Amino acid sequence: MEADEVSSYEEEEGSTSGEEAEDGEEEEEDDDEDEEPLLKYSRFAKDVVNSLSQMPSNTTEGEPKNVIVCMAVHPKFIALGTYDGTVKLLDHTGTVLADREYRLHIAQINHISVDQEGDFMACCSNDGKVSIVGLFTAKYNNSVQFERAVKSVAIHPHFGKSTNRMFAIGIDKVLLVEERRWPLIGYKNTEIHSGYGIVEVIKWRDNYMAWANEKTVFAYNVATKSLITCIRFDEESPISLPCSLCWVKNGLLLVGRGHIVKVAEVREVTENVVLMDGYASGVEAQPAKKKELMKISAQNMFPNFLVCGVVPIMNRDKSWNMVVLGYDAHINQEEAIHKGTVPPPHLIVRPPAMYLPDSEEFETVEEIACDTLMPRGYTYCRCTEYHLECVMTGDEDRFYVLTPIDIILAQKLDANDHVEWLIKRNRFEEAMKYAENPSNARLLNTGKLQEVGIAYIYHLLEHKKFEDAARKCSGVLGLNVQRWEDIIWQFIAKGVLHKILPYIPKSKPKLSPTIYEMVLNQFLIHDPEELYKIIQDWPPNLYDSNVIMNAVSDRLAKQPNDINILKVKAKLFEDRGDSESALDIYLRLGDVEVFDLIANKNLHNSLLDNLEYLLQLGEEPLTKTVELLVEFRHDDVIPPQKVVSKLEGFRTEKRWEYFLHRYLDLLFDRDPKAGSEYHERQVQLYADYNRKKLLPFLRACNDIPLKKALDVCTNRSLYEAMVFLLDRMGNPKEALRLIVSKLHDVDQAILFVREKDDEELWDTLIQLSRDLPDFITGLLQNAGTHIDPTKLIKEIPSQLKIANLGLSLVKLLNDYQLQVNLREGCKKILVKDSHDLMEKLHILHNRATSFDMGATCFNCSREFSVDDATTLMMFFCGHMYHQNCVSHKNDMDICHLCYRSSNKNLRQPLHP
Repeated sequence: MEADEVSSYEEEEGSTSGEEAEDGEEEEEDDDEDEEPLLKYSRFAKDVVNSLSQMPSNTTEGEPKNVIVCMAVHPKFIALGTYDGTVKLLDHTGTVLADREYRLHIAQINHISVDQEGDFMACCSNDGKVSIVGLFTAKYNNSVQFERAVKSVAIHPHFGKSTNRMFAIGIDKVLLVEERRWPLIGYKNTEIHSGYGIVEVIKWRDNYMAWANEKTVFAYNVATKSLITCIRFDEESPISLPCSLCWVKNGLLLVGRGHIVKVAEVREVTENVVLMDGYASGVEAQPAKKKELMKISAQNMFPNFLVCGVVPIMNRDKSWNMVVLGYDAHINQEEAIHKGTVPPPHLIVRPPAMYLPDSEEFETVEEIACDTLMPRGYTYCRCTEYHLECVMTGDEDRFYVLTPIDIILAQKLDANDHVEWLIKRNRFEEAMKYAENPSNARLLNTGKLQEVGIAYIYHLLEHKKFEDAARKCSGVLGLNVQRWEDIIWQFIAKGVLHKILPYIPKSKPKLSPTIYEMVLNQFLIHDPEELYKIIQDWPPNLYDSNVIMNAVSDRLAKQPNDINILKVKAKLFEDRGDSESALDIYLRLGDVEVFDLIANKNLHNSLLDNLEYLLQLGEEPLTKTVELLVEFRHDDVIPPQKVVSKLEGFRTEKRWEYFLHRYLDLLFDRDPKAGSEYHERQVQLYADYNRKKLLPFLRACNDIPLKKALDVCTNRSLYEAMVFLLDRMGNPKEALRLIVSKLHDVDQAILFVREKDDEELWDTLIQLSRDLPDFITGLLQNAGTHIDPTKLIKEIPSQLKIANLGLSLVKLLNDYQLQVNLREGCKKILVKDSHDLMEKLHILHNRATSFDMGATCFNCSREFSVDDATTLMMFFCGHMYHQNCVSHKNDMDICHLCYRSSNKNLRQPLHP
């Protein structure tokens, strides 16, 4: 490479994005394209590459720069070979590893090979030397000199084992260089193959080795020391075509040259199988019962570009696809002439590209993706100067595109990249849904979910979807105080602070007091009513109450009668502990909040002091005042006597007596004994203000003067209460007369008499009803089971017209008959039960009774015997006698012993 060509590289800086194109129109088309790429690109080790490509101070004009000419990648590190014969080791972040720069050769490095464990490295150079370097030990460091330039080298995959101290090199033949066994020292060379020209590349994996020269690829089994087969490329080209080899796995090889990529697979076959592509002529096959051949399982044609590299890429389902680095050989003579130069045709090219053909359509070259790369100085790069290497670590695949003055890193898009791609296309809902999925969330970087959510919120704000943006804040912003404050400022700037108000956190996290004060001030200016709600909801420790109080006072100076601002000021006083000032404002406004303040702060004295004013506020304040007075009755805080005395001082007020009724009514409901001294007065209050509750009150109280209560009810014609009081005073007949004459309720009259169960009252009811057809009908239909039907019928006047008399008489007689039947049925049941019980008693009396052996007669003291034929007698008292010992027949029903103890205690014998 000439110095002026290298100089032009320094002036040219391209993009590595797969979505960028060479001109503006192509870039616009790519931006419109909505298909997600599979790979992402970035420049790798940019500072290292730049430092290598700088012109040394002692370099004369015309000499090439120290550019990168080859690369080897391993999961542990990356090795770069340079034009001046140096090998540099880098980590995968692009940082040069300390003390890992090796000056091994005096000419450019042609190839670097690393063993599978990453412990040893081999490199070859145009100076004819191959160097072996131990990366963690210098014990096996060595170099082997050959007579001509060594173009390729491959170290044994397991070089660290003593039996594997070997490597292969490619010159005009392939040599296997092995370390001699003790006591010999040095290396021995074994020629594997020759005769097909310079060996450009060698790849070694496990037992298989593959190498390529200008038109042929060979495969070799190191274990069996047998050549497997060869793959020929007959494609003609005016330029030298590089060959790319890559083992996918043991026995599966990717081969790329020219416009063709082949997938070759090593298979074991019998001797008579015809080998595909044939064996290399002049190569003698090893005799064996079974042989290996390499079958071409797929072949891919790329007519639009030359293959500079091919490597595998693993899919999520463990299957694999291929990645192809393509060199566009399109010739554009007009462009060259326009530039004033006509360089060789192969130097006028388009940028290289990464192709991912469909793994299921290898034969038809269907592409999953095609990403154009823009390495620096690509217009001056030859096909042979591009290299593609890959490393598969299990977590991710990394692909490195190497040019003399640039390295581009290609990686599969991970979860973070997918989210970023969605965000760039404003597909935020998809991005959020994807990021919130637990299986995806663990793959995202820390804070990525929040980053996506914040971008979504700003997007919603930009499109004036304020409510949606506010709803997202809590779940997205979490405990990030700074993010919360930034978003709140955005809502303020757009004049929609009320949208995010319900979601502003008051704890976990707690924001800066300035933010809360700013929010309150905004509502003080634009919505004082909402401000009062906020002040009630927010804890006062969120903000400086002095700051808000000053702002409120300034506002009241301009709007002194604004009710909402006054209420805000009262609440601020309350939060600061100045309850009296808050109470004054609430009383002035007549606001029901005054009662909550009194209850919470125990301002019972203020309640009594302002009682007259509270009576004038309306029904709801009245109810709350009564509740507080009753609640404070305990412990003599506000005893009923104080309340009644205070109210009696308001006799000039129209509502004072109603208020007294409300207070005593609630007091009686909560504690019937607390205001017992006012029960007499309550009769009149119930009679005037709540007659529905009068009768329940009379029934519940036993300390009311009945005569006075009757007078109150009589004066107001409260007949139901009068009936109750008359009955309670022992005058049921007068009560019954009121039911009939005033209430005209036959059902109540019958129920009243039925409860008394007094025949005289039934006669009174019949007498009172004899001139009332409705009552007669009611008695006929409902009293048949309680009165004598003949008595009722005889009292009916002959000229009285009674509706449905026939039906009523039938029901009366049926009811009476039912009563008779019930009595007869009960009688039969009683007789049957008496008979059964008597029979049971008789059976009990006649059953045998046991007694202990050795018992004696209580008269003659002789012991009873089983053999004794004399009849025994046992009385219910337990005493036993011989029948003969009972002196007189008339005394056989009497226990003589018990009779002597008590003449009154006559015992019947249990058994004769």
